[in-house]
Amino acid sequence: MNSKQELLDVISRSDHTRHSYLYALFKYVPDLIVKQMSYKKYKKDEYLIHAKTPCDTIYIILSGKVAGLDFQKQGRAYYFMDFTQMPIVGDFEVFGEIPDYTVSIRATEDSAVLLLPSSYYLQWIQNDENALFIRIKNIISTLTLENKSEREYLFMNCRERLVKYMVNSYENGHSGHSGSYKLHKTQLELSDRIGFNIRSVQRGIAALEKESLISLENGKITISQEQFLRLKQIENET
Repeated sequence: MNSKQELLDVISRSDHTRHSYLYALFKYVPDLIVKQMSYKKYKKDEYLIHAKTPCDTIYIILSGKVAGLDFQKQGRAYYFMDFTQMPIVGDFEVFGEIPDYTVSIRATEDSAVLLLPSSYYLQWIQNDENALFIRIKNIISTLTLENKSEREYLFMNCRERLVKYMVNSYENGHSGHSGSYKLHKTQLELSDRIGFNIRSVQRGIAALEKESLISLENGKITISQEQFLRLKQIENET
C-alpha cells in the first residue's frame, strides 16, 4: 500500500458487512503502517496460516470467508471456528505474546486479504486507542457469542446440527435474495463440519429430504426460501 487513500479505496471494495468496521478501525492509522501492508488473494482451500509456524503476519479479511481448523490423529480436519464476524486473524498470538500460530486458518471460499507484519501491527495497535478499543470489542463480543453457541452445540444431536448448519449456510451464502441456495459441500465435508460420522450425516440428510426440508439435485443439497423458513423455525424451537 502506498497511501492511506489507497487503503481506503481497497476497503471500499470489501464486503459490505465489513465496510464500517474496517473504516472505523483504520480511521487514524499512520502512513508508516499503511506502507507495510500488502494485498493478496487466496483461492478456496488455500491456507493463510499454518499452525506451529512463526506468528509474523496479521491478516485483514476484505472479502470471502476463512475458518480455523485443527487436525485429528486420523488426519481428518476439524473446523472449530468460522471467522465471518471477525475480519482480522492472526493477532490472538500477538496479544498473548505467543511466538507461533496455535491454529491453522484456511480460506473456505475465494478471499481478498490485507497482510501486515506482526511487529508493525503491534506497534500501531499499542499507540492507537481507537483501533485497540474497536478490535478488543470485536474480539470479546465474537468470543462471547461463540462460547454460548458452542455450549448449546455440544448437546445437539446430528439432525439439530444439520438444521443449524443449513440455516447458517443459507443466511451467509444467499445475500438476502429470494430463491434457492445450493450447498457445495460433500457429505464428508458436512461430517467434518458438524462433528458426526458420515453414516449419521447420510441418515440425517435422508430424513431432512423425506420431510421436504431440503432437496437433492445431482447429489447436492438445495434449499429453497420456503425450506429455509421452515428450517429456521425448527432451529428456533430447538
